Amino acid sequence: MPLLTVLTGLLLMTTTATPLLTVADVEQASGLAPLHTTPKNQASGAGGELNFATADNKLVLMVMIQPTSTFDFWRKQYGAKGEKVAGIGSEAFRSKSGEFIGYIAFLKGQTGVWLQSMGWKPGGGVNFSAAQLEKLAKLAASRL
Repeated sequence: MPLLTVLTGLLLMTTTATPLLTVADVEQASGLAPLHTTPKNQASGAGGELNFATADNKLVLMVMIQPTSTFDFWRKQYGAKGEKVAGIGSEAFRSKSGEFIGYIAFLKGQTGVWLQSMGWKPGGGVNFSAAQLEKLAKLAASRL
């Protein structure tokens, strides 16, 4: 792959992914601090273009930023099992309350975004409730 293509792809990913959510946004929503971003690494579970982790590198939030075609796949695979959400992008859905994995996905323009709560707070609670994920999704959508 030509170097220019690689650099252009990295630039697009950086300018698209970075401003959607900041460490401060995620800390405020979750009450967890300090957090930091961690690079994409499938082996560690950090599968998003933007991943947030605790100081001891436990993932708390994964954010995937993908084209419409990927959102179409998410809709087919998970949308019917979830609940529709109004007021975020042109279309949004989330996991049903009480499901093991909490997520919310939305489409805005040609960009699909998936936010997924990862791991558990000390004491066993989820890192993000459905309401917290929805708040973060609205914030991310406002920045697209």
